[in-house]
Amino acid sequence: MSPALTFQFAYRPDLDVFTARWLTSHTLSTDRAEYETVLQAPEALGTPHWLFDVRRRPTTNVAAARWVTTDWLPRAAALVRPARLRLAFLVAPYRAEHLRTDDELRDIMTAAYAPGHPFALRTFTDEGAAVSWLQGKLN
Repeated sequence: MSPALTFQFAYRPDLDVFTARWLTSHTLSTDRAEYETVLQAPEALGTPHWLFDVRRRPTTNVAAARWVTTDWLPRAAALVRPARLRLAFLVAPYRAEHLRTDDELRDIMTAAYAPGHPFALRTFTDEGAAVSWLQGKLN
């Protein structure tokens, strides 16, 4: 399936938010080719506020989470410098629970949430809260 059929990109100038929505679910929790495509999306370069709607995706695994947080995210952050990338992942409640209960995933995410990165990362189950955080209205 081509990336054009698996997700959509949009830039909302009224919110100053770039959104990538994954529209389908398949066996890969994190398709690296899709994430690489995001880095080439012109819509992504207009703002440092990114929302990834991955509610339709399966839960992630340790290797995928580690790749996103230690390889892909720093490269994404470099695209929007000198601004600081803020990336909100919108996840299904079962995926949020999985991130909290799997010890290895929780450790990876805790490290990624920590200050000191060229990006800020959070996960949400509510899109309104995610957008508010992206706009700096929530800590």
